[in-house]
Amino acid sequence: MDRKRLTYFTFSLLILILIVVVLFARGATRRSGHITLPDADSGGQGSDQAVNSGDSALNLVEITPETVQTAISTMSRPAVYSRTVTVETFWDGGSRSLDAVVYERNGLTRMDSQQADGSTRHLLTDGETTCLWYNTSTDWSTFPAGSFSQDAEQRLPTYEDILLLPEEEIVDADYSAYEGTYCIRVVTAEDAYGYATTYWISVDTGLLAAAETYLGETMTYRMQGLTVDTAEPDASLFLLPDGSAFST
Repeated sequence: MDRKRLTYFTFSLLILILIVVVLFARGATRRSGHITLPDADSGGQGSDQAVNSGDSALNLVEITPETVQTAISTMSRPAVYSRTVTVETFWDGGSRSLDAVVYERNGLTRMDSQQADGSTRHLLTDGETTCLWYNTSTDWSTFPAGSFSQDAEQRLPTYEDILLLPEEEIVDADYSAYEGTYCIRVVTAEDAYGYATTYWISVDTGLLAAAETYLGETMTYRMQGLTVDTAEPDASLFLLPDGSAFST
């Protein structure tokens, strides 16, 4: 082979290698089931790169039972929003469905929830103090937030519940969709009574989108809050029932 042909062959080989490298790199960025986690020495600060449906720019840290709590803790969440959460409970021969409307604004949370007797209960909290009243009453009761949890009372789990789980109680975790909402899915082990819960956290909002609890193969509980309105709720929703401002 003369020098001219050798030079041509070498140049062609380099072009081929470059094409293979580019195709490999593009294929690597298209793998799903991944999300960016913070570096070990980044002080827990997460990436602000979003993960969304069908996006080829999903990142390279796989969601597993060992990494999922870190991933959830670094997700951004809206400071203002409203949404309706539906809670269903199931038992032999029957079921019940109740709705709760949740509003978040400037560090205050209001929840208006249906009760089994047909009344509506209103909760307003800043995370330290909770005020409670029913229907159109202008009287309310005040509780330290630590002694009265609106989520626990209404059986509304949140993403914080997942962060509190011992790692060994998480048996599966991945990136999946729940009724068209792209989520991180977390599955717990059965508890002492045989109940296991699956959670879906929206990768768009960082909020808990759904949860389902099973006893064996039988569903006993389902919570759904798939649609989130990020428009700022009206300030009047965060007043006490007599029209006064909430204060601690």
